[in-house]
Amino acid sequence: MKTFTILGTGWLGAKLAENLKSDYNVKVSVRNEDKLFDFENLGCITYILNEYNFSFLDELLDTNYLFINYPPSKFDDYLGFLEKIYSCEKINNIEKIIFISSTSIYPNSEGIFDENCIIETSSNKIVFDAENLVLNKTHIIFRASGLFGEDRIAGRRLANKIVDFPKTKINFVHRNDVINATIFVIKNDLNGIFNLASKQHPTKEELYSFNAQKFNFEKPIFSDNKSSVQRIIDGSKIENFGFEYKFFDAFNL
Repeated sequence: MKTFTILGTGWLGAKLAENLKSDYNVKVSVRNEDKLFDFENLGCITYILNEYNFSFLDELLDTNYLFINYPPSKFDDYLGFLEKIYSCEKINNIEKIIFISSTSIYPNSEGIFDENCIIETSSNKIVFDAENLVLNKTHIIFRASGLFGEDRIAGRRLANKIVDFPKTKINFVHRNDVINATIFVIKNDLNGIFNLASKQHPTKEELYSFNAQKFNFEKPIFSDNKSSVQRIIDGSKIENFGFEYKFFDAFNL
């Protein structure tokens, strides 16, 4: 049985581990001891890894497949942390490295953005810098849209809070579609950069209002600012290889 290592076991990584454990020997990293036993009880080989503790990095990178998913905001030095991982000799022997980036790499401007767009001004510099750092040693970069699904409901955290630019369209992708895309690129031995985004781009006001009624929370307070940036993320490239999004309707997640 092949080995699959997941670095970053938050909301996405934890669910991925759960989905893979019957088909792979799954190794995971956790930032501290709090989650250590949770993943061991799930049947995962678990190690602590954070920007101050790289003691088990060699063990984690002794793997066939590597999935890296860390939010930059969780680190004092995100780029330094990635550089430490990618400078490890063992990373050169991994069959497939999948790095989770973000559609925030695209500029916050009008237009339709696909993987061929030349990015001169990113709306998220650290995401842009991270991609450039890992690009030459990474087989797959997923530029993921906002993650939704199950207990993560768009707008719920904004209940009774002011939301600016309510007419702005948002891009999203279901967590299960990211997991399915991960399995898909491994089975089909794909390489490259892929946007992961549903075709549907509702406005903030449309989606948050709908969810407030459906899931019984207070609607956000939408500002009177009617200006908006119609920024559309094209997630169809992976579909050209035969992948099918299962959750493409923001109003039926």
